[in-house]
Amino acid sequence: MCDKLRKKAKRSFLEAWLHDDRYKCWIHKVSCDDSLFHCTICNNNFSCNSTHVSRHANSMCHLKSYKENTSLCDDGNNVKNTSKAVFKKKWLDIKNFQLWLREVPNNNSLCLCTICDKSFAAYFSHIHRHAESETHLHLCKEKGIEVSEINDTQINESLLSFDKRKKTVEIKYAALMAEINVPLHNAHKILNFFQQLQLDDPNVLNSMSMGPTKYSNIISNILCLVETEHVSKKLQTTKFSVFIDETSDICTEKWMTFFVRYVDSETQDVRSQLVQLININATDCSADKLFNAFKSEMWKLQIPFHNIVALSCDNASVMTGKHLSFHSKLKEMCKHLLTLPCPCHSSALAAHAACARILSYCDDFLRKIASYINGSPKRSAIFHEFCDCFQEKYRKILKLSDTRWLSHYTCVERLLQSWDTIRHFLQEMVVSDKSKSAQPLLSVMDNVELKAYFLFLKYILYFFNSFNAFFQSAETRIHLLQLKSANFLLQISTNINFAQKENQKDINDILLGSECEQYLKDLLLEGHMDAVTQVRQNCLQFYITAAEEVRKRLPINDDFLKKMQAFLPLISLFDSDRDTSFQHVCLIARNIGGFDEESLKYEWFILLADFTAEETQNLSLLDFDDMWKKILQRQLSNGVYKYPNLRNLLSAVRCLPNSNADSERTFSILTDIKSKKRNKLSSTCVNAICVIKSALKSRGEIAANMKINEQHLSCMVSEKLYATCPTRKKSSFNLHAADESAGCQGQTEENS
Repeated sequence: MCDKLRKKAKRSFLEAWLHDDRYKCWIHKVSCDDSLFHCTICNNNFSCNSTHVSRHANSMCHLKSYKENTSLCDDGNNVKNTSKAVFKKKWLDIKNFQLWLREVPNNNSLCLCTICDKSFAAYFSHIHRHAESETHLHLCKEKGIEVSEINDTQINESLLSFDKRKKTVEIKYAALMAEINVPLHNAHKILNFFQQLQLDDPNVLNSMSMGPTKYSNIISNILCLVETEHVSKKLQTTKFSVFIDETSDICTEKWMTFFVRYVDSETQDVRSQLVQLININATDCSADKLFNAFKSEMWKLQIPFHNIVALSCDNASVMTGKHLSFHSKLKEMCKHLLTLPCPCHSSALAAHAACARILSYCDDFLRKIASYINGSPKRSAIFHEFCDCFQEKYRKILKLSDTRWLSHYTCVERLLQSWDTIRHFLQEMVVSDKSKSAQPLLSVMDNVELKAYFLFLKYILYFFNSFNAFFQSAETRIHLLQLKSANFLLQISTNINFAQKENQKDINDILLGSECEQYLKDLLLEGHMDAVTQVRQNCLQFYITAAEEVRKRLPINDDFLKKMQAFLPLISLFDSDRDTSFQHVCLIARNIGGFDEESLKYEWFILLADFTAEETQNLSLLDFDDMWKKILQRQLSNGVYKYPNLRNLLSAVRCLPNSNADSERTFSILTDIKSKKRNKLSSTCVNAICVIKSALKSRGEIAANMKINEQHLSCMVSEKLYATCPTRKKSSFNLHAADESAGCQGQTEENS
């Protein structure tokens, strides 16, 4: 009787356990005995009682063994958790799997058995189970493939061998990156590139060769050549704006940017791209020389001058002077040329002039406190300790830069965040270290007016920065320039009517920002009446100067820019008064030149009735560029664009520059390319690298996914690849002495 009961209580293996998240990673069926299960973690057989399975899964022995053998399982860091299946290359090193285990291309969550022609989830336990399955073993026997018994010890040795080799290569790769000074955040990009190349075609990678000459020639004679031809062909048939600016590199070579903004006729996307970085003679940078260099490039690339819509440049006399300037010479060749000063630069100049009306020691303090703290490793470390003590985290004090338009606000904000910490730090330096240089800084901080000015600057510079940042966008914003400029002036002049004293508000009524107002109230309670009055008077002078500068420098009353608001969805899609709106459109077309007004009028009038109410509403929700792209891509039944004249006009409008920000960023590229240890690059190579980087950025591409076409490949022949490049002219000056630290005559890496 007892024997019968014992047999009845005996449980057989349940297939459901193989799919249970708690067990599937390690449980196996024992083929010879259905009443047992095998644990691959503990490498032992156990009774198939349901309580035994759950008890074993939570046993200390099993959990300890699982932690020691995590490389055998990919289902997580503990038994109860599962992770996404990911195929691991190291499994290919296991002798028992080498003949048939393969990775599934383009899907790293699966693996393939070439014998069974079957794919399954890339878990190690699944691979292990498949290797022991009857179907797999039967097919191996049919094909005459010898199958050895799976040995966990051999598997562990194979995995350890793979891990050791992997770690060795990773260490060598890190050493190589350090040896050739590759930035930390670029190391993974290089590795990913070669991993993808190895995956696509390992034979190509093994046969590659690359030396400094070949590298330089591919950049100059192939990549740059193709990009320049590509953009020049676009500019030959479309309107564009040109950005002209000058700069010098670390070796005092002079450069002029030939930068353009245009609308791609195929995709209707706005592109901002460097056409040429022109090396000019620093001994003569007159308007004649600059314009002749620009004209030479235009003729060489066969770009017609009448395609130039606008010129964007700085306010230097050589560029925008009334007589014998770059602008005046270009105007002679482009009848309808528009000249648009950079609104970001203009607002920055207005802010700079207004800040001068506040006591100068504010900016002096910003520079000196940053230099004092950051200029000494010891003081910097001590300040770091003070930050840990008095505030949540360490914030480096930023140094004010005159050429960084947005830096003033950030410097002030960072200073105020650490105000009390800086004060405690200076007091400690004066008392403990008897620092003479800290005493003047502490004395300045003791002036109660200083913090009030900084709180006011934090409030008011936010408006300048918001305006500035808005027009640094790559999206089309030129149609909003007049409106935003007028609104900006209203923000600045809320408290005054410019310089007429009788129209100015009382100093106690002007807006200084909530933080500044609260601080001044506290000063009044402490009896600093005179200081509060002085602060308010100086802030009023800031407003007066800022308003006058903004009105003078920004296009507040520019009728041409004001009329561009006709292209906003509120007017172009919803306004039924088409006669009035078309007058605005017509004015814009006349200023740009070259449009058929009758055809333009017809297209403008049918535009309103061409969309359903739902379509119109959906279009109005898009941003400016996407809205017009969608409208202008509409075609007739014969494949002809429905609005060809509007398409050309909007291409001209959208190519108008928001600001000089994109062209200014070219100088940052040049700074990265031409460094102290990389100062012997030829002008041809410098230009080529800048053009390539600019082209990739304009298309949103990187080297790994850029498209290589037949034009690239046709240039990869010796005759074109190693064609003689123009040599750099030798300087007529003799260098008698040089400091190696200057970088230009010291030990350098040529073409590195």
